[in-house]
Amino acid sequence: MLRMNVEGVGFDHRKQTVVVLKDLENKKLLPIWIGPAEARSIALFMEGAQMPRPLSHDLMLFCVGAGGGQVARVVINDLQDGTYYATIDIHTPNGLLHIDARPSDAIALAVRAQCPVFVDGAVLGELIDIAPEGEEQSLNARYESSFSGENAPGETPTETAVPASSDEETRFRRLLGDLDL
Repeated sequence: MLRMNVEGVGFDHRKQTVVVLKDLENKKLLPIWIGPAEARSIALFMEGAQMPRPLSHDLMLFCVGAGGGQVARVVINDLQDGTYYATIDIHTPNGLLHIDARPSDAIALAVRAQCPVFVDGAVLGELIDIAPEGEEQSLNARYESSFSGENAPGETPTETAVPASSDEETRFRRLLGDLDL
């Protein structure tokens, strides 16, 4: 299991939203394409924006707390047919609960709860290596060197893995450049 930080949320050149996770040692990335509502929720919280009314993820965290629970961690733990899966681990008065969730919702909740985010299982194989500091290599080249067509999951609906087609590769390369990681 590898702990990750939420590096940021952005748009690719097609205006599709992606959240990028980065390991604590700044050696690995995990991009996950997500829906625009979840991306907005994550970005607004990370930017410190104050909303006049609670968003869905604020409400979710309030409900967990009102029930005596506390979000302990989020684990993005599986990849099936190009779709990521996650669990939200919640400490409750009756013990630990493992709640199945979309990674985007789990991450939006994790940033609010200020709890750790981990990747595990099949997801570990999807991490993209980042070149060591000082090495003259662009993020696009880093992606290119880590991309393997045999591991590509196919199409990119929401909550998806690394893009498979050359057009999608170009989109991903552009996004990484735009995020300025």
